[in-house]
Amino acid sequence: MLICRLKLSILRHMAGMPSLTPLTAPVYFLSDAHLGAAHLPDPTTQALKLDRFLDDVAGHGRAVIFVGDLFDFWYEWRHVVPKRYFRLLHRIRALVDHGVAVHLLAGNHDFRLRGFLERDAGIHVHHDSMAVTIGGQAIFVFHGDGLLARDHGYRLMKGVFRSRAAQGLFSLLHPDLATWIADQTSKTSRTREIMGPDDDKEYLAYARRKFAEGFRGVVMGHTHRPVEHVEGEHTYLNLGDWIVHFTYGVHDGTRLRLNRLDS
Repeated sequence: MLICRLKLSILRHMAGMPSLTPLTAPVYFLSDAHLGAAHLPDPTTQALKLDRFLDDVAGHGRAVIFVGDLFDFWYEWRHVVPKRYFRLLHRIRALVDHGVAVHLLAGNHDFRLRGFLERDAGIHVHHDSMAVTIGGQAIFVFHGDGLLARDHGYRLMKGVFRSRAAQGLFSLLHPDLATWIADQTSKTSRTREIMGPDDDKEYLAYARRKFAEGFRGVVMGHTHRPVEHVEGEHTYLNLGDWIVHFTYGVHDGTRLRLNRLDS
């Protein structure tokens, strides 16, 4: 009787949650690779380490979630997509064909997603956040952009950039010119985007609100600083980045943890 009441309480508590996508463990999480960015200190090393990560996913994983900003600039025209990601997309398609579920959350550098990644690469694309169950645990996954209290200007600009009107105008540009503009904008925004350790407090406060909603774990990125914070049965991960830290998350069906790729 007590077990039935407990199950009923859990179901009522989870009724207010967004739709949960069931995933089979192990599930891998990676964020903020910014592939193709001009500012990358060592693109060759980054590519080699990403290959090793994908090899690990192919050998052991059942699912992988790219938690935003996998690409430094992604935009789909009607007949054109950025060619510099061809090799990665080929590897991702191989993972999908191998039976690995691949999910991608749109970060603040994924500007126009019109179906190519789903149709041709087999990726499940999520335009905001996603909620999953792994080993019976509810996990909330969100890139994290626009979360800080001071980000009101960014939230406004994000709405403008992702509006149908702005995207329609940008699509009229030749892809070479549009990509050059995006690369220049990325360099400029990076000089203005200064995030410090104090910002982690706001991210943790957000994670705690999700814990209160019934999530056992929260996974985010965007800050480029790896964090693993455990409070009792709850875990908050910030995935860091795949530029300097080469950190990633894994849920093995029992617990959520942060790993670092060995040198």
